[in-house]
Amino acid sequence: MELKSILRKLIKEKGLTVASLSRGTKVPVQTLHGWLHGVEPKSVRQLKIVADYLDVNLDYLCFGIKHKVDYPKIEKFEDEINAGVFEVVLRRIKK
Repeated sequence: MELKSILRKLIKEKGLTVASLSRGTKVPVQTLHGWLHGVEPKSVRQLKIVADYLDVNLDYLCFGIKHKVDYPKIEKFEDEINAGVFEVVLRRIKK
């Protein structure tokens, strides 16, 4: 799924209009209409505002992913990370 179809579906499910979504989020009507017609969003901030207003996460609004991927926390790897001594060297390379 892509943004335009998911957004259209959510607007319908929530019983909203583009104008009411615009008023509720302060995202311009023209921007929302653009998204509904396949224009790529230029602002992640606006996407986040719309997602929050529609009570979904960004992954779902943009890609249709319903569940967050469960990445392991860094604490799980602390013993491995702290097991040795590391040296990091930064050098400028010549082009």
